[in-house]
Amino acid sequence: MKKFYLIISIALINFNMYSQNYEFGLIHVSNYDFKVVAIPDFASGGNTDVSDVGFTLVLPAGVSDLINETSLLSGRTWNVSQFDAAFLTNQGLGDGSKDVFQFNMPPGQSILSHTNGQQIDLVSFQVSDMPTSSEMYFLLNSDPIATGAVGVLDSFYNSDIDGPGTGVGTIDYFSGIAPELDSFSFSTLSTEDSTVLESDISIYPNPTSEFITISSAISINKVELYDLLGKKVFYTSETSQIKISQLPVGVYLVKIYSVKGVLSKKIMIE
Repeated sequence: MKKFYLIISIALINFNMYSQNYEFGLIHVSNYDFKVVAIPDFASGGNTDVSDVGFTLVLPAGVSDLINETSLLSGRTWNVSQFDAAFLTNQGLGDGSKDVFQFNMPPGQSILSHTNGQQIDLVSFQVSDMPTSSEMYFLLNSDPIATGAVGVLDSFYNSDIDGPGTGVGTIDYFSGIAPELDSFSFSTLSTEDSTVLESDISIYPNPTSEFITISSAISINKVELYDLLGKKVFYTSETSQIKISQLPVGVYLVKIYSVKGVLSKKIMIE
């Protein structure tokens, strides 16, 4: 019986150890300023020793560069390497439509304490050339570009989270990308409306508190709402009355995708 309890105890220790993970998230700070954060699924009392961290971001080929990278962890530096579409194609990776930017924080020591779900700031950067279309997103470790690069472009979070004497040491605790913080659409930074669509589509009431109604003379495919940080907070294929009372008070960007293009309008929820 004692042996049985011992086996259960060891199993529970191993489960708790490997259930401690970090996700990465892409945060829009303002305009073309961004940062990447790590989000733990456990609380730490200060015994987390961060060694080295890495991830890769993707932009459409030739659209922009990532510049002015600044470490948000005291005393640490980041190296950023760009692999453009032409280089990737020559290596048999990708289809020539993507540039990738690999961020790497070399091994070192950062002792951190954090709560469950806390956003830990890792690095900030800017996007050059002010794009108003296309998307920036994390390259997944399962993406063919990443697997073809044999680990060079992988995301990882190497840390010793249990401290000296535990026998565990530094291992990779990266578990994936936070679902709501996996990408950013630059179209949310543009509020220019199509003059053709302006006469075809109207949104009312504005301000509103319960519903918005979309009146249109053309076919609508989908409707998206973004907050002022560029985060998509709502999606629907409904083309008439849309319930928005579940959203917090504030200003939102409504993007209406139709057969003739996209209309962007700001609304106030009060």
